[in-house]
Amino acid sequence: MRYQNRFLMLTVCALFFYQNTVLLADDPKRPNILFIAVDDLRPAMGCYGDELAITPNLDRLAGKGLLFDRAYCQVAVCNPSRASLMTGQRPDKLGVWTLPIHFREAQPDAVTIPQWFRKHGYTAVSHGKIFHNPTPDPQSWSEPIRSLPELPFPYPQGTREIIEAAKAKLPGNDWRKKSLQPPSTSVSDLPDDKLVDGARTAMAIDDLKRLSQQDEPFFLAMGYIRPHLEWVAPKKYWDLHERAKLPVNVDEEINPNTPPYAINKNIELSRYVDLVDMPKPWDEETIPVEQMRKLIHGYYACVSYVDAQIGLLLSALEEQGTADNTIIVLWSDHGFKLGEYRGWGKKTNYEVDTRVPLIISTPQMRSGESKVAGQKTESFAELLDLFPTLCELANIGTPDFVDGKSLVPTLNDPAAEIHAGAVSQYYRQHGGQEYMGYAIRTATHRMVEWRDFSTGSVTTVELYDHQDDPSERHNVADSSSKELLDELGQLLLTRHPRRGLVMTPKIHSSDEPNRKSAQLSFRNETAGAISIISILKSGTRSKTKQKRLGYREGHTFDTLVGDVFVIESDDGTIHEIHTSTKPKETIVVGG
Repeated sequence: MRYQNRFLMLTVCALFFYQNTVLLADDPKRPNILFIAVDDLRPAMGCYGDELAITPNLDRLAGKGLLFDRAYCQVAVCNPSRASLMTGQRPDKLGVWTLPIHFREAQPDAVTIPQWFRKHGYTAVSHGKIFHNPTPDPQSWSEPIRSLPELPFPYPQGTREIIEAAKAKLPGNDWRKKSLQPPSTSVSDLPDDKLVDGARTAMAIDDLKRLSQQDEPFFLAMGYIRPHLEWVAPKKYWDLHERAKLPVNVDEEINPNTPPYAINKNIELSRYVDLVDMPKPWDEETIPVEQMRKLIHGYYACVSYVDAQIGLLLSALEEQGTADNTIIVLWSDHGFKLGEYRGWGKKTNYEVDTRVPLIISTPQMRSGESKVAGQKTESFAELLDLFPTLCELANIGTPDFVDGKSLVPTLNDPAAEIHAGAVSQYYRQHGGQEYMGYAIRTATHRMVEWRDFSTGSVTTVELYDHQDDPSERHNVADSSSKELLDELGQLLLTRHPRRGLVMTPKIHSSDEPNRKSAQLSFRNETAGAISIISILKSGTRSKTKQKRLGYREGHTFDTLVGDVFVIESDDGTIHEIHTSTKPKETIVVGG
């Protein structure tokens, strides 16, 4: 009997091995991922019904994929939106709500989508803006992000002198004294590839050709800057749109019966030399109608410019013969106001800022195997759903730390519902107080619950009825039933319980008073370049106290005991945190 049991066990093991060998042999090649991000893109696309938009390539992609008509970002500003999407975590869990905080200071061990795919045999390569600009996160990628060649200045001669003259007129304490930007728009005579998005597209196509020849699947990310300000595009894209026919929002008002911290201040546009005196939404005056029309013209010209670059990228994918095994995802990090509520930019909890374009196209859709291609779904999606969705589509395990839900059921059946509603949020300071607004968008309503940031107690509520008021102009919270508000509130609480939050991330320099002076030296003994970056008491990365070191180069910082520095290598293999603990100390990196 003992020998029979041993024989049976060996037989079972052999059958198990044989079966799994057959499964591995029959297992199709894992799909590639083409991951396309477009900054500040509201659904200004023909496929979304925008009659002003000229976007033939994006429309073509939508015709070969599923268009999500109710997709929403987690935060309507670049850094926290992208950090949430790329880690699959809600901002409250990740601890990133604003522009300055890098998620690596909030969660040093966070794993991003490309990192996770690298763990499963993918080569991950990035171009352009995927993470927020100042913090590209080298840990996420298989190889260092290549630098762009030097590009021409896309403005007329004399522009720099105009900027300097405007700076000289600003008060000495004006925050724009050192950072005033060129004009908000420019009709450029340069060819497509001499502007940043065209140049990046050319580099991405080169990598696409290279990656298509290898055996390993690839995760190629291409992040477009436009239509983020400045609105600079070649003349031919401006010529596609007749400015005189572009409608302008001239009779806009701030929503009555709403808290003063519900709206943004138009600060983003006031960074540009031609908009230094940009009015606030509550100011009596507005910018002239023709200037509004010029801005809207610039926005749509840039959308058309980016559309053309995406067309080149999609054509290159076809030409390489890899399209039949590549999942294509196109998303934007948030929407953008073009005069709505007397506002310009993003940074609110309203529909115009939180609703984003999202298109997913699988090889099955493009081959005709799926009947979903070209359809539009009304099912809700959140950007943090992309992490688990891509994992399921690629047939790799989904990590347990992600907060989103896979959208694959909707990709198979556009009527399938994943969420009862979508949640966004926005942090605001007003009158010396801090607030967090949470918006829940359902099929019929948008409710915004504003809370005290440090305690979580509710300060005020906004409610908009999308059945009667799809533009969200009338806050009806005071006249609505308690049952409706409770129902929406409970739905919101399933994702965001009422609790206090702390802005300062885990990694930050000490805020203890009377700290001793110190000298902290670094020496690079690694084969590649490293960056040394000081982390301030607020947990933000210093813009001035940082140094890049090549092989065997060193640098000494005059600092304080308790100050924290982050070390990152260009190839992403090194991410170390060092705290100054002695009056004099030397850190040898790679020694």
